[in-house]
Amino acid sequence: MNGPAHWAEADLILTGDADPCSYGCPHTGCPREMAMIGRAIAHGLLANTAAVIAANRLSPADRHEWQKAIDPEYAAEQAAEAAL
Repeated sequence: MNGPAHWAEADLILTGDADPCSYGCPHTGCPREMAMIGRAIAHGLLANTAAVIAANRLSPADRHEWQKAIDPEYAAEQAAEAAL
């Protein structure tokens, strides 16, 4: 997994677009919810580490992948252009 993929995974987990808690806990703060937040934090830290390591050496293609991962509007624009 590369940096943009880690960022996207963290975003999916935190926005609820990932696999929801199948246990259906009626309250917040249950151990399963805390585990999902922990996974999102880990993916976010890995994405940050990848960005810091590659900051001065990113190729235009790598910058493009990062931009798609962190900016949903940019990703939608790029998908629309690719469909043309």
